[in-house]
Amino acid sequence: MKNFFLVVLLISQTAWAQIDYKAASIPATLKENAHAVVRRHETVFAVKSPGEAAQREYTVVTVLDKEGDKQATKVVGYDKLSKITNMEGALYDADGKLIKKLKKADISDYSTYSDYNLFDDQRMKAAAFPKQPSYPYTVEFLVETTERNLMFYPTWVPQSGQHLSVEQATYTVTLPPTMALRYKEMNLPTPGVVTSSPDGGKTYTWTLANQSALEFEPLSPPAREQVPIVYTAPTDFEVQSYKGKVTTWNDLGKFYHTLNEGRDLIPDDLRQRVLELTKTESTTRGKVQKLYKFLQDHTRYVSVQLGIGGWQTIEADKVAASKYGDCKALTNYTKALLKAVGVTAYPALVRAGDDEPDALVDFPSFQFNHVILCVPDGRDTLFLECTSGNSPAGYVSDFTGNRHALLIMPDGSRLIKTPVYKSADNRQQRQIRVKVTEQGDATADVRTRYTGLQQDAYVDALHHLNRDDQRSWLLKRIRIPAFELNTFGYKEEPGIIPAVTENLALDVRQWATISGSRLFLPLNLMSALLPATPLTQARKTPVDLGTNYDFDDSDTISYQLPQGYTPEFKLAPVAIESKFGRYTAELTINGDQITYVRHITMHGGKFPATAYAEWVDFRKKVAKADRTQMVFVKNN
Repeated sequence: MKNFFLVVLLISQTAWAQIDYKAASIPATLKENAHAVVRRHETVFAVKSPGEAAQREYTVVTVLDKEGDKQATKVVGYDKLSKITNMEGALYDADGKLIKKLKKADISDYSTYSDYNLFDDQRMKAAAFPKQPSYPYTVEFLVETTERNLMFYPTWVPQSGQHLSVEQATYTVTLPPTMALRYKEMNLPTPGVVTSSPDGGKTYTWTLANQSALEFEPLSPPAREQVPIVYTAPTDFEVQSYKGKVTTWNDLGKFYHTLNEGRDLIPDDLRQRVLELTKTESTTRGKVQKLYKFLQDHTRYVSVQLGIGGWQTIEADKVAASKYGDCKALTNYTKALLKAVGVTAYPALVRAGDDEPDALVDFPSFQFNHVILCVPDGRDTLFLECTSGNSPAGYVSDFTGNRHALLIMPDGSRLIKTPVYKSADNRQQRQIRVKVTEQGDATADVRTRYTGLQQDAYVDALHHLNRDDQRSWLLKRIRIPAFELNTFGYKEEPGIIPAVTENLALDVRQWATISGSRLFLPLNLMSALLPATPLTQARKTPVDLGTNYDFDDSDTISYQLPQGYTPEFKLAPVAIESKFGRYTAELTINGDQITYVRHITMHGGKFPATAYAEWVDFRKKVAKADRTQMVFVKNN
């Protein structure tokens, strides 16, 4: 450890003096496609013991334009287990002359408390310089912290996104002789270097230099698959007297199980109540549905994040008394309710969030931020989102769906996959009756049934917006050039794959165009797709459609035309096939009644970069088909 503190001392004495702050000294290649350039990014993480470490991060960034202004801010989180011991900063002009040094008054200190966080010791310090009148300018930050929660080691991401280049960056981790580091390198030009000290300790060092700015291509993979990253994690750790070891997923599960064992006991009066509630249910699914509804009716979600409380649940009997809990507590409480009626369930740790990436399955570590409940039921498995007040039992949406979760079991934890929602689950089935007037205006009665992921936004609006806000929200979603919304209504259909039915009554202005004796009628009223962004240069990254493109849409639109019009031509059926999906459309005419039927099924997934041209071609053909107009001529 003496070597580490010598390194820190040397950096402290020389780093601020060694940088050439002049923007003109930045190589031209690093300015290309960049809004900011990271001149220096130096992180030192010194592990003193399984329960204590110190971290020092020194950064110098030159901001080239207003799009890079966010780099002039430094935000650092802390809590009862971490302490910010030093925070400094300085601002320089384009010529490298000092404009301002950071003062205490320039640093804000605030809680991350929100209306659903009842107990939370997490805080933030944020430092920002005033908006500068001219570019470029340079900011410099030094942050030093001590850490006493070594469940987590840093993740090194010197190039944190697109339009950001890196001139020079280093990451150094030092460990005492009795400890070992686990790490995972991604997208690095050169691997890290390991050296040993005379006392047997080890130092791990990663470097990055002259990394050009990236611009993420449309539908490209997530940032972590493109930018240089080093994930680090402990083998042995200690937090608030709790000791653990993580080399496998089972190790992590064993720690979580031990931390929470014996906290699933409920009062006897509650036990009798749930037994009475489920006495007519003979199946596991029936009991789960009854008790899940009981949970939703009698508890509410409140976040509790106090030290180890971020991972250790409140006891079930306390949740029974208080009627609230965080994801751990409500999951544990539901597990206790089910246990009382003879149903076995297990918590499952998961990385939740609509845009969160899946866990790195080959790197066992504390990557999770949420807990759900897994209920085995023969060949089926039910997953319960215990923090939701309205989700049906068994449905987890894309908040925790289609990713790996760590199933916590007493006899061996393991990774499992949460439900994957495919095209057949995510449907939009729309039926529209349209009456067109002699002037080209129209009235439309629209009935749409959304299922799976396609119903999520509507359920959220139904439960979290009042009637007026629902109307405003809906007006923004209807893609018709000129219309009036007369009435609207929704009906929920709970289930493993839930559904919402929407009914609309619309007045549409000048939907058809009258020109002389002709009537021009667009056929697709509400579901037209736009073309994809075309290629401007050779594609480099894979095409990542994820699961956002797993859907199945069908539209059946019946048009009542004004009397006396006949079609000028016959419209041939359209069929477009692709590896990404299939599109069909056809028209039938019966006097002044025409029926337009459109159907598109899309498939998500990851495709090679060469497939992007096919994607653009497919979307171009679909967009053209969706713009089809029918021409009618009025009889004399």
